[in-house]
Amino acid sequence: MRTSLDDLSLVLGELALFRDLPDTVIAEVARAAHVVSLPKGAAIYASGERPKALFHVMSGHLKVAVSSPEGGEKVIEILSPNQLFGVAELFGDAPYVSSVETVSPVVLVSVGRDGIFRAMDSEPRLMRQMLAAVAQRQSSIERDIAADCLQSGSAKVVEYLRRLGAAAAAKAARIELELAIPKNVLAARMGFTPETLSRIFRELSDAGFIQVLGKHVTLTEKFTRQYACGTERALAERRPASRSGVWFDRPAAVTTAHAAWN
Repeated sequence: MRTSLDDLSLVLGELALFRDLPDTVIAEVARAAHVVSLPKGAAIYASGERPKALFHVMSGHLKVAVSSPEGGEKVIEILSPNQLFGVAELFGDAPYVSSVETVSPVVLVSVGRDGIFRAMDSEPRLMRQMLAAVAQRQSSIERDIAADCLQSGSAKVVEYLRRLGAAAAAKAARIELELAIPKNVLAARMGFTPETLSRIFRELSDAGFIQVLGKHVTLTEKFTRQYACGTERALAERRPASRSGVWFDRPAAVTTAHAAWN
């Protein structure tokens, strides 16, 4: 995707990493940047490659994964719009350990390493903002590791849905969501099979927390009341009532029709 230098400067100036920097610095970064539009299944970089750029997700979703010599794959992160990745790797000489691949059509801003370093040489604030981005990503990784180690399967699904609905939680009792990530990728990220994920969705639906139709999920008033605010406390106060550990106060009264989710 060909984008003018002025347009790139406008886009970069809206990103938290470059916000409030002098126009001359943003123009320097823009000269090393380009917008990339990619289909589902495209590789951004592979394990073993040398870092050459950082990336900002404008639209779409990607998976970060590591592979075993036997061909197994572990999804360690799902990247969503407005997320930045590849920042910390720019500061070392080690190759990438993970690979990144699109799981839906994606639009990215890619900024070359040399342009970033030139801009940092001229503007110390950019260095501080880069360090802040690295620290934020480190905290996010640590939270995800803690969740993987300490949460049950259903708690992971509830937390994922809670995060998706967080922006609308203060505006509506019922929250409408569209799941853009394929079921097998989401299940792999949470550490269980697609069949287990389907069962957890079904049990949450039967318990009246969600309604599911294909990729469309409605978080009911019961969900938002119990989970949208203070998820950890709410989960701690509920008792497990199924093999997957779904929490509810009484037998389910609602069963929702399910469509295939591919």
